[in-house]
Amino acid sequence: MEQYVGPPYIRSDAARNTRLINFDTSYDPRGYTLKPQHKQELDKLLAFVSQTSDFSVWIVGYASKIGNTQANKTLSANRALAVQDYLKAHNPLFGNEYRLALFEFRGDQGYTAPRTDNSADERAVEVHIFIGDPIPPPPPPEIQPSKPKLPLPGGDRYVKWQVASPGGVFVAVVAGGGFNIFFVKNVKTTEIRAYIQPIGGAGASISLSGLGIAGRVIQNLLTGAQYSNPDFIDVTSPEPVTWAEVEGCLVRVTSASAGAVAGGGIAYITFASSGVYHYGPSGVPIQNSMELWKFQSSGKQWVLGVGASTVVGPLIRIDK
Repeated sequence: MEQYVGPPYIRSDAARNTRLINFDTSYDPRGYTLKPQHKQELDKLLAFVSQTSDFSVWIVGYASKIGNTQANKTLSANRALAVQDYLKAHNPLFGNEYRLALFEFRGDQGYTAPRTDNSADERAVEVHIFIGDPIPPPPPPEIQPSKPKLPLPGGDRYVKWQVASPGGVFVAVVAGGGFNIFFVKNVKTTEIRAYIQPIGGAGASISLSGLGIAGRVIQNLLTGAQYSNPDFIDVTSPEPVTWAEVEGCLVRVTSASAGAVAGGGIAYITFASSGVYHYGPSGVPIQNSMELWKFQSSGKQWVLGVGASTVVGPLIRIDK
């Protein structure tokens, strides 16, 4: 008999926790569609918090080793998002960003196995419910390095950035596809780079060089008058980051309005990098996934996908 619930891997002092397993092996929506057994388990968590408003939640997505590592990151994020959306639909308090103490997507980096491994236990989402504030782990001991710190990989790093988000466009030449557009500016060097976030259709799974006509449409839009002077928002990363770490982000756009294109409302935008190097307690470089920026954008058109109010996707760089 197949199992769809397993013991959590993450240790915590949560009042309730669970690991939803055995998601389908697929990069299309089947790969992050909740099973009836998943919903039954989530219903138990919903019942547990039904009599209180003083709770917070951790949600962590996973994927097995099989397939592409970056695609597995996106898949694990979508699995975590499917769980959050289900909880939020049944209890609006789960939609409060301050209650979401941890939203992490580990992809296939959560365990060690051959690239052919497709274990059902690893196609998973973990949920931890805390009553009151989550209890943080004890701080690491203060260890003074005995020698100078090794330089972090990746070259020059920066904390101060700016992001402009003109919104999204629907591109008819991509079947069912559209793109959200972002400009990122390095405050110190003043360099600006342009990106698209493919939404649905063929563009969501291929590089810009493979977009053909759609790629030229996007380039024309980015060089047009309406995008020539975007309004930038100041953002600060929790750790100094490189351009490569920024470009490794999955971007999450949540709109206050639902539909194929939501306009005139407010969008909550989160940039979360799949891997940022920083110094560990002993002064040795370590790498972790990390939320870099979270900000609001209003009065824009956002491509979100039919019937959706949230989308998660990677960045593809566009040469202006």
